[in-house]
Amino acid sequence: MYEYGNARIAALRGRLLDGPSLRRLLEAGSSAELLVLLERTDDWRPILREVAPLAADPQGAVEVSIERHRSARLGALPRWYPPPVRGLVEALVLPLDAQRVVALLRRRRAGESPEAVGATIVAGALLGTAQLGAIARAPTIAEAFHRLARSGVLPAEAAVSLSGVEGAGGGWEPLEAGLMAAFDRARLARATGRGGDAARVRDIIAAERADREAVVGELRGEGASAAAHVERETTLARLDRLAAAGPRDPLGIGAVAGYVAAVEAQAIRLRAILARVAAGWSGQLVGTYMTARTT
Repeated sequence: MYEYGNARIAALRGRLLDGPSLRRLLEAGSSAELLVLLERTDDWRPILREVAPLAADPQGAVEVSIERHRSARLGALPRWYPPPVRGLVEALVLPLDAQRVVALLRRRRAGESPEAVGATIVAGALLGTAQLGAIARAPTIAEAFHRLARSGVLPAEAAVSLSGVEGAGGGWEPLEAGLMAAFDRARLARATGRGGDAARVRDIIAAERADREAVVGELRGEGASAAAHVERETTLARLDRLAAAGPRDPLGIGAVAGYVAAVEAQAIRLRAILARVAAGWSGQLVGTYMTARTT
């Protein structure tokens, strides 16, 4: 059940940006130069050419390209595996959809119009732009949750529960926490079973949840700067370990988990490189993102 998909993943891993490639990108002096350097790589050239007519500036083109790369690479994975393995793969890529939904609902609650939000949507892994657009255009947050459930990503009872939280008027923080918990439950529902692969996916979900809780605790106790440091260290360490372990499981779910982690780690590092040229991050700070954390 893994042979076809894992063979494709093995080929794709070789197209990811390795350490020397990332260091070459660090030499870019501007967002425009970073675009030129990225376009020389096989995995990024098609995406950059798609984005070029849409982006108003080089920085925006890099930002959109990073998100489109995540969508394209992670969104393809479930189609390569038959059930029940497909459910495990969906559980691994659903965090991208969770991020997309949280981001667009934050913007709606901040007062942005549905049209403004919808114009900038990038697909998730399981949710396409049309589905996310429908969620963004929902007249109420409660209706957005019901549309999310109708998409099949979350169960119907999750929408009912989240609508209750929203109706209680407790603010955005408990609502977002409830939404992330609902996505976790949806992922665990896809990772049922006694096999080792299902157990491995459940362990990955638990580790991600622990990381989120650590960041929230640091944010409340020490502030945003300390929380950002904890998030960078814990997230990259977890992703790098998974990515390094992936090739050691060529006929199991570990190969999928490793590739998903490698794609996500690459995106984090590319954002850090972009921040150096576009936002003035120091070379020292960006350097803390570049070292692989595999132990």
